[in-house]
Amino acid sequence: MKQEFMLGCNYWDSVSGTEMWRKWNPEEVKKDLDALQNCGVKYLRVFPLWRDFQPVKKLYGCCGSVGEYVLGENETDLSENPYALDNVMIERFRTFAEFADRRGMKLIVAIVTGWMSGRLFVPPALDGKNLIRDAEALMWTEKYVKGIVSSFKNIKNIVMWDLGNECNNLSPSASRYESYVWTVMVKNAILAEDNSREISSGMHGLDNNGFWTIRDQGVCDYVTTHPYPSPSIGADTEPYNGLKPTILPTAQSEYYSGLSGKPCIIQEQGTFSQTMGNKYMSADFVRVNVLSAIANGLKGYLWWCAMEHTHLRQAPYSWCNMERQLGMLDKDRNPKPVADVMKKMSELLTALPGSFSKRNDAVCVLSKEINKYEIAAASYVLAKQAGFNLKIQNEGDLIDDSEMYLMPCVSGWAVTHARTLDKILDRVKNHGANFYVSFAGGHFSEFEDVFGLRSYGFVKSNKNHTVDFSFGQIRYSVETEVILKPLNAEVIALNEEGNVVLSVNRFGKGKVYFLNMALEKNAILTTNQLNPEIAQHYYKIYGLFGSSVADKYIVKCKNPVIGVTECVGSDEKDYIFLVNYSNKPQNPLIDENLLSEYTIIYGEKEQIPACDGLILRKKQLQKKQ
Repeated sequence: MKQEFMLGCNYWDSVSGTEMWRKWNPEEVKKDLDALQNCGVKYLRVFPLWRDFQPVKKLYGCCGSVGEYVLGENETDLSENPYALDNVMIERFRTFAEFADRRGMKLIVAIVTGWMSGRLFVPPALDGKNLIRDAEALMWTEKYVKGIVSSFKNIKNIVMWDLGNECNNLSPSASRYESYVWTVMVKNAILAEDNSREISSGMHGLDNNGFWTIRDQGVCDYVTTHPYPSPSIGADTEPYNGLKPTILPTAQSEYYSGLSGKPCIIQEQGTFSQTMGNKYMSADFVRVNVLSAIANGLKGYLWWCAMEHTHLRQAPYSWCNMERQLGMLDKDRNPKPVADVMKKMSELLTALPGSFSKRNDAVCVLSKEINKYEIAAASYVLAKQAGFNLKIQNEGDLIDDSEMYLMPCVSGWAVTHARTLDKILDRVKNHGANFYVSFAGGHFSEFEDVFGLRSYGFVKSNKNHTVDFSFGQIRYSVETEVILKPLNAEVIALNEEGNVVLSVNRFGKGKVYFLNMALEKNAILTTNQLNPEIAQHYYKIYGLFGSSVADKYIVKCKNPVIGVTECVGSDEKDYIFLVNYSNKPQNPLIDENLLSEYTIIYGEKEQIPACDGLILRKKQLQKKQ
């Protein structure tokens, strides 16, 4: 597949929604696609509904024994149809793909679409089955996947296979192993019929402690996030065009990418309902998320969804008010502000290279006994605010070489595997790297040697403290803290009780910082504490130990709501992105001398509008004659 950023939306038709294949209306579909083409949509994620494309059912015999499998209401014989696919639906999909191709649209096909918008759509033969564990369900799933891929693999504008739509919602999985086996079975069924296209996961709401893990979805070529302004990613505590909801989708996507080892696509994003915000806020939301995704090396962005479905009353639309009013276009196919932004972003992509690789200045290593996403997201945001970028990795994995390592909110007895700590300390001692640890109750051997501190007690205090830093006072709460005195460490800050809060110890060629508080937990779990416009400036603590890497940036933006990313494009040119994650205009305060070396290819240097950006490209040096 040509390397380019995949910008577009998820598609169900405007007249029937999830019933579009049964109530196929080609003229209405063409009108939909014409309207989307006018909005600059280049990619569509589409859904062959499992119930409709493989309507296999059972005929029963004596005492409820299965007599045979047949197809559909007409009970068609399957002797010449081993995959039990409905040929009418197959032809409708081919026609749809042709319509899209004529309009220059590429397709991402979510194969196992048995779950959609809160409802299951499965073949009658599998009603009541556990679709992840049951052997009969697995047999028909494998046949279905092979049948779909073999039927559509010659459609040229299909650029990617997707396992399906949020298949971790199909049925409960009893273990990580069941989830892994299901994932690999579907992936291998795709590859058995077509190994020429890449495969995306299509999952949402993953972690690395449950039954559906980010690491295991890394068997696919791409992992995917579906980051709405919802409590699932901690983005529902302020207006969704505010800092936390606008930056957390990128943080979650980088978290997925770091833990899986694969690139990430924001595959679904929407804004739920008019209760949460208005259509102009939604335009802000899509703009900032697209710019942030491009800047930070994500591989695509797809809005949920293309069309408005306010008129539909069949399930699932009759069940949930949030699913009806998410379209880029209104019920008359007129563009909403989201669509206007999509068109502008599509035009911007024509001036940009296909992809970007950003510099990562530090590695955030997630220790064992923490809530990994929340802590990783807080570290990611605080680092951005302090002027540097993180790559997120999991303890126990092969950790990258880096100038700086962060291990936030360590807790429990088994903080990390010995090989991880050995690697980090070697980089510090022998290569001059810096190492930052924040404390949430974790145990370290060789604590005195590494941190240069001596403990006089480990207490569960449940206290609120204040501490004076060079930049001002910070208030924080602790559940667990250590009573500390310095041995070799330099004390940077003490709290009001005289206990060490932040220290730095020389360790070989490098430095080790110890923060005696769960900073990241304080920042993300307390409402709005990541937003420096309305809360404490926690990010300035990151500035104290991260200055050695932040100072290497060409643009040193002191505005903590503007994220700066330095990238190399696939055209091998240097780019700088400044993304305003705030819902207010911001002055980027860029050095005029710098601008003489860069061309502005998007935005204005004087002011970045709310939820917008500024993109600079380094000028080519003139060759001497």
